[in-house]
Amino acid sequence: MAVVAIMATMNVVAQNVRHDIGSFTLQPMAGVSVGSMSGTITYYTFDYGYGSPRVETKDEMRLGFVGGLEAEYYINNWLSASAGVAYTMQGWRLKEKHSGEKFNQNLDYLNIPVLVNFYVAKGFAIKVGFQPGFLLSAKYDGYDVKDAYESLNLSIPVGLSYEFKNGITIDWRGTLGLTTVNKHSTDDDKYRSDAGWLTVGYKFSL
Repeated sequence: MAVVAIMATMNVVAQNVRHDIGSFTLQPMAGVSVGSMSGTITYYTFDYGYGSPRVETKDEMRLGFVGGLEAEYYINNWLSASAGVAYTMQGWRLKEKHSGEKFNQNLDYLNIPVLVNFYVAKGFAIKVGFQPGFLLSAKYDGYDVKDAYESLNLSIPVGLSYEFKNGITIDWRGTLGLTTVNKHSTDDDKYRSDAGWLTVGYKFSL
């Protein structure tokens, strides 16, 4: 995506950003997050633990809240860099295929997205970057399981945004987890935390 964005902007002459070159903006934002998992996970019935037969499950997404603050610096008329902080509700839901019973794995993070933004049209940006996330809480069906999870989650965010003339900005991002989130991982239990965001924000010029 980054390569395509660079190629698309090589011949750009017009001012694609809505702010002066060399200026800063600050953007509070809030919206909806969708958490999911990637990798492999094995579930055993709660009463019997690892001595019992495996239970076949299907993972489902977790719908939650995301909110934060982001600062952006405009390098030239098509490129900017941004960094921010965002509280994000991530995780997933496991559904036992035969009984239909569901088990919630909630993971809440303080994420720090660092992004490069390519403005390919007036107010429209393609973005890619790097994002460390710090685990704030981990609960499995209401039980605290934070000790079973890594405190740091690294991911790659990619996305799109559009800023209207009045400063209101709509932003969509997907984050792909790079690191295993469970501490004691095995071949049967090795999974990552992914997420998607849809937020609405407002950019203030500084």
